[in-house]
Amino acid sequence: MGFEEVHKMDITGDGVDETVGVRRNEDGSVEYHVDVDGDGTADMLAVDKDGDGVIDHVLIDNDGDGKYDTAIVDVDGDGQVDGSTDQ
Repeated sequence: MGFEEVHKMDITGDGVDETVGVRRNEDGSVEYHVDVDGDGTADMLAVDKDGDGVIDHVLIDNDGDGKYDTAIVDVDGDGQVDGSTDQ
């Protein structure tokens, strides 16, 4: 699957641009696939499940093994993190 848009922007705040692939789904959700370490594979997936511009949850691959091991969630939709879990 390809992306509708691909952007270069500093997501991590370290002064280095990351690659962000944007996928808009038929259900109105938007996925942001972020390659943090520049290896061509997304290390972070941020999801706006209702397309309102506010990220509802983020999955992070901390060790680069291709599996997401941390989930960060905005349960009430206010744009603030309400919880996280490591797997």
